[in-house]
Amino acid sequence: MDQPPTPPSAAALARRNVPLFVAFRILFNVRFYYPVFMILFLDFGITLEQFGLLNAAWAAAIVLLEVPSGALADLVGRRRLLVAAAGLMVVEMLLLCLVPVPSVWVFPALLLNRIVSGAAEAFASGADEALAYDSLQAAGQAARWPRVLERLMQAGAVVTIVAMVTGGLVYDPRPLNAMAAAVGLPATLTAADTFRLPVWLTLGSALGAVGVTLAMREPRREGPGPAPGLLAPFRQTISTGGWIMSHPLVLVVIVAGVLCDQPIRQLLVVSSEIYRQIEIPEPAFGVVGAGAAAVGLLAAGPIRRLAIQTSAWRNFLVLIAVTLVGLIGTGCFVPWWGVLFAMLLSLVIRMVVFLQSHYLNQLVGSDRRATVLSFRGLAVNVSYGLMSLAFAGAVTGVEAVGLTGSHAAAGTAPEMPAFRFVVSLLPLFFLVTCGLFLTWAFRVVRDRGPFRRPGGFGDDREA
Repeated sequence: MDQPPTPPSAAALARRNVPLFVAFRILFNVRFYYPVFMILFLDFGITLEQFGLLNAAWAAAIVLLEVPSGALADLVGRRRLLVAAAGLMVVEMLLLCLVPVPSVWVFPALLLNRIVSGAAEAFASGADEALAYDSLQAAGQAARWPRVLERLMQAGAVVTIVAMVTGGLVYDPRPLNAMAAAVGLPATLTAADTFRLPVWLTLGSALGAVGVTLAMREPRREGPGPAPGLLAPFRQTISTGGWIMSHPLVLVVIVAGVLCDQPIRQLLVVSSEIYRQIEIPEPAFGVVGAGAAAVGLLAAGPIRRLAIQTSAWRNFLVLIAVTLVGLIGTGCFVPWWGVLFAMLLSLVIRMVVFLQSHYLNQLVGSDRRATVLSFRGLAVNVSYGLMSLAFAGAVTGVEAVGLTGSHAAAGTAPEMPAFRFVVSLLPLFFLVTCGLFLTWAFRVVRDRGPFRRPGGFGDDREA
């Protein structure tokens, strides 16, 4: 009689799951259409107002599903959620690939695309990281996690550079026709033929993500087994929310990340307008994105060394200083050279993600790891939504009261001086929020020893 297969050892499982985690994170996040995201959607025939509604639907789907999906991953297994996330990414891309243009189905298909995309993001958030970290922890190799994050940052940067350049290239029929003519092929492609090519390439990465998740294996986890019942994820969510509130180290790490993320993400979202105002030509926007990814590639090693050799307190001070320099420089709107400050802020975002992952995984046990990581994602998305509303309201308010009227340049759109004025206020906003955060953090964390310990929180896990 055949013997049942021997389960893989913890070390073998780590060797299997960690590279698959890196591959999944890259395949899931590489979007060849990002350099042309807005104009691609407008090419489907929708209006700017409809584009705004689509983004709101995407954000709402993430906010509603982020934490319950993390709780579900903790209860039924992270691999199942990752397979579902990759499958939803395939559906998301197929909707864009197959909807006929023009037709009455365009907006409904794009709306469904955004909802499915948000659900996929929510399902993947926290689950992939929890599976990989648990695999290392089970093998007694949790100390390798900063090195894994470094490799992920490096590989992700390389793939992002390729995707940004390739996506912009295949979207435009002119370079493709030029290459076809150079090899003696008919050069007859039009914009209608090529505008979906970045989406088809992303569909390929989605299919790759499906294969990667199917190859993953669930590591043995500490804590109780899956809780039965449809309400189990919600009970887990409520329980973990209370747990976070009662564990100040975890709460401070989450809020510190939000503090730095909030103003930077707002500027990155409106970066195309900033680039226009500092005289960067539109065809170079993709090159700027690739340049920011290249900076991230070079910085991956130094960020890892900061994580393992420097205390959380000093790293937070570094984040404050670099963020402040980036916000002030961006607010000056220096022609051409101002793009360096935008790239610096993009680097800070990468550093925040790296350090939060490093610290939170030390502090949280396996039984609620994906849920806590999902709370982190929820905090970032909610704060970004509030920041977007505040930013738009501030621009409208400044424009209405005419605070910048005397600074308007000839031929400038009336809302542009207000936009510049509000961007220039972000450093002051950041300093005020930093002061409030430090006052609060010093009150809730009476024992500051763990924040001054090099490498993180080590033995302070409160699972």
